[in-house]
Order: sequence, then structure tokens, then C-alpha cells
Amino acid sequence: MKRNFILLGLIAALTLLGSCDDGEDPPVPISESRLEFKDMVSESITPNFMENPELRKVQIYIPEGYDNNESENYSVIYLLHGLPFSEQSFTDPALWEPWIGAPMPFVSAPDFPAEGFKEWVDSMIDMDEMDPVIIVMPDAAANVYGFSMYTNSELNGGFEDYIVNDLINFMDANYKTKDTKNGRALIGTSQGGYAAIKLGMLHPDKFCVVASHTGLLYIEGFLSDPGAIFAENPDGNIVPGPGKFFTNAVFAFGAAWSPNLNNPPYMVDLPLDEFGAIRPDIVGKWLSQDPFTMLDDPQNLNNIRSLKGIYLDAGLQDELGMNGMADAFSAKLTAFGVAHTYENFQGTHFGNIFSRLEVSIPFCSEIMD
Repeated sequence: MKRNFILLGLIAALTLLGSCDDGEDPPVPISESRLEFKDMVSESITPNFMENPELRKVQIYIPEGYDNNESENYSVIYLLHGLPFSEQSFTDPALWEPWIGAPMPFVSAPDFPAEGFKEWVDSMIDMDEMDPVIIVMPDAAANVYGFSMYTNSELNGGFEDYIVNDLINFMDANYKTKDTKNGRALIGTSQGGYAAIKLGMLHPDKFCVVASHTGLLYIEGFLSDPGAIFAENPDGNIVPGPGKFFTNAVFAFGAAWSPNLNNPPYMVDLPLDEFGAIRPDIVGKWLSQDPFTMLDDPQNLNNIRSLKGIYLDAGLQDELGMNGMADAFSAKLTAFGVAHTYENFQGTHFGNIFSRLEVSIPFCSEIMD
């Protein structure tokens, strides 16, 4: 029996040597997809009054086979979060627990895929719903108020420049990217949906296609009904605080759009006074950052027309009423002859994030090079 094992071993060894002699190298395993965590420095964010750190965390999806072909470059989707304020907003369901249910207005948590984010993207690629792409999820959290609105502000720092300059440069320098506008897409949810449209409008040289899910695209619509803010501040003294979602959001918007370093302790100007009266000068500052109003600028209109694709959607049960604001923005695009895709769906502000990304990610992938 022992002799038979020795003979079998010799035969196997000779077979292996013969396979090596034919001049063919053994096949190289295809690299698996993965999620990477990176730290990067955004000089655009500093200096700022709120001491927001220039060191930012980024989570990056790398597709299968990325390591096997040094000559292949990949299109990149920049995926911008709303709540929670983290590069892991799309990958960690536990981060959402404080935001769903009273005193928050949101009744539905996101429909996270049971298999996990990486496997979910892998599946869309395997089913030929999209091309293999790199997906970049940056941290855009601002100290104190949370929302940065992806806007340059002397209070928060340069969050717009962080995305369109520093982050893109970081990715192009460290990964095999297609480093032209036709190889980049911008997708966002909520605050990120607002940013996707605004940054795409302002920087058509950086992106060829944008997609917005439940974005704040019509700021006057938000300002038209301040009832929720006064319900959180029944004494008329509008101040931020725990459990005051709408009030905290207004101060966050002020930090992004109407900062005032000479107005302590909050360093912002609000568009409403304590009686609910509109302050036109502050409203004007906010509207200068409003996608709906920005369309009135001929340069912005030409910019958004130059994009190769625009996708919008909003849930009909959106707790913040973003569906009405998206309706208004879509109607204005149509009136100005701007081609776009707009869809409503049965769902809430956050409850259908992944089922909607299953529409927008393939939409963008098809348009990119």
C-alpha cells in the first residue's frame, strides 16, 4: 500500500513538471471586490471657524478584477450621504437607529440589502445591470450642526471644494480612474441629493451625469411653511437643541448659506425672525444656493444642459415634503427644455434608498464612459 502511494506521488509530480514544461503560466486568480477605508487631507476645509477637521474619512468600493489589469481605468461614482453624517451611511445600518422614530420626523429606516453593500453592488455588476465602477463615499460631516450642505462657508470650511477638487484629485492620484468628466458621476440622497444637482450645475467640467434622491431642490418651498420650526420653539426663541430636527436643520443651513461670525453665539443669520416674518436679505443669500433659483442664471442653465444625464426622484410619502419640491424643480427643468428623468415612488424620505439607487447607479453607469 505504501509503495502504491509513492508511485502515485511520482506520477503527480511528473504530471506537474510536464505542465510547467509547456511554457504556460498558471492562471492568476481574479481579485475580489472589496471595501476600503482611506484617510485623506482636504486643505479646502481649513481654515474654518467651527474647527472642522481637514482629515476626512472615505469609504471606497473596488470592483472585482481591479488588481488584475494595470492598464484598465475605471469610471467613478461619487455617492454623497445625507443622514447620518458618515462615510458609512450606506453600509452600516446601526448608524441610522438614532434618526428613525420620535422625536425625529422619519418613520422608515433605509431598505439595506440583506447581503451587504459590497455584495449588493457585485450582484448588479454580475447581472449586467451596470459596468464595474469605483464607488466613493466621503465623510462630509460638519461640527456642531452636522449638515455641511456640501457648500463653501467661512463657518464650516470649503465643503464644495473638498468634493470637486480635493476628493477627485485624491482618487485620480491613488486609483486607476478615468480622470475626465465622462468618467465621473455624482449621486446623492437628501442633503447629498441637493449637492448632486448643485455641484453638477456648477461644475459640468467635472461630472457628466448626476442623480438626486429626495433632495432639497426648492428652498422657497421649505421656507413657505415654518410651522414645524415654531412647534419646536413655542416661546418664539428659535435656538438649536436636542430633539429639534427642523430647528437644527435651519441653523445648519444658516451655517452653510448665511454664516455671520459677528452674530454670536450661533454665528448664523436666519431667514425668519422670532415672529415668523421673512428677512429678505437673508432669504436672498439662501436662494443664491437654491437649485431652483440657480436655473435663472443663464450660465447655470447652460451648465446643466451640458450634462449627459440628470435623474431625480422623490417618495410620495416623504416626511419632509421633498416630493413637492422635486415636482417644482422638475417642472422648471421641463419649462426650460432641460432633458431629465423624474420619477415618483411609493415611499418615504429614507425608506427606499437602496431600491432607488438600483435605478440611479445603472442609469449613471450607462452614461459614463
